[in-house]
Amino acid sequence: MAMIKYPLYKKNNSRKNTLLYPGLTTVSLDRIITYMQYYYVMCQRGSLTHRCHVQLDPESADVLHDVLVSKYDLVQVCAVPRGSVESDMLISPAP
Repeated sequence: MAMIKYPLYKKNNSRKNTLLYPGLTTVSLDRIITYMQYYYVMCQRGSLTHRCHVQLDPESADVLHDVLVSKYDLVQVCAVPRGSVESDMLISPAP
C-alpha cells in the first residue's frame, strides 16, 4: 500500500487551518486566496531575457524581486490587472 504524505497543519487562534512550510511564515489559506495578484516578471542578463506572468501575494512578489535583482542585470516585477495577463506566459500556481 502506498503512503501519501500531506503538509503539516496547524490551527491558529481563529480556528482556521494554516499550512506550515519550513523557513517561511504561517499564512491563512483565506489570506492567500484573497490577496493573490497577477505580476509581470521580466529579468535580463546580457542578451538573455525571461518574461512571464505569475500569481503571487505582495510579500512573495517583493521577495522574488529581491532574489532576481541579485542574479540579473535588469529586473521588473510589477502588478498587472487580470485582463492584461497573457495565458501563454502565465505560470500557474501548483495545485
